[in-house]
Amino acid sequence: MADKETITTLDTNQVAATEPPATPVTPGPEGSTDSTVATFLYPPSGPNPSGAAPATAQKRAQEAEVRGEETPGTPGTEAEQVIWEARYSMKNFIGRITFRVLLTLGWIALLVSTWGENQSGWQLVAILTGIVVGVLWIGLLYRIIMARYGHYYRLTNRRLFVSTGVMRRRRDQMELLRVEDVFTRQTLFERWLSVGTVVVVSSESQLSTFYLAGVDDPKQVMDLVWNYARAERTGKAVQVDQI
Repeated sequence: MADKETITTLDTNQVAATEPPATPVTPGPEGSTDSTVATFLYPPSGPNPSGAAPATAQKRAQEAEVRGEETPGTPGTEAEQVIWEARYSMKNFIGRITFRVLLTLGWIALLVSTWGENQSGWQLVAILTGIVVGVLWIGLLYRIIMARYGHYYRLTNRRLFVSTGVMRRRRDQMELLRVEDVFTRQTLFERWLSVGTVVVVSSESQLSTFYLAGVDDPKQVMDLVWNYARAERTGKAVQVDQI
């Protein structure tokens, strides 16, 4: 009887020794148990979170539409909303436009007074004055285009964007979490027109200061930036009238 038990034990050990070792199975995405998933768990570019996949984002958008909610946006930006946006104000050119209008009226008066008369000297002066007035208007038009379309500002509840340039656009951003100070700069004439420059200082080592030049009502813009920067630091919602 003892010999039979020994033979059975030997047979079992021999079978166990001849069987190949079991390959460890690593569960893959979405509960998959394919052994090859352990090798190709992530693509070469790195992990691909399911929430960032286009199919998943589309499914979330469809579900939100069915529930009657707002369509969720790019992951990580759902709570970012545009608070204020503006360009370089045309009020900054009122003085220069007024000066050129008066100069143009004076030139027209000079041209009318010398037209048809034998005053070659004054006619030459009128021609030269007209050339100067035309150059001044062209220069002002160029400045208006460069300032108006070369400066664009946008404030969200998380970041401040400043875009500059017409032909070659540059766009910089500042996180409101890093804002340390906000103040305004105005001349006497700018105070009369309610325009000015808002200066935003942050703790960034590079490009630590943003200049929002030529904006309407700079004091209100300053308060808006500061309130949302403080709310972003404390993690609280803020109720501020939008411009």
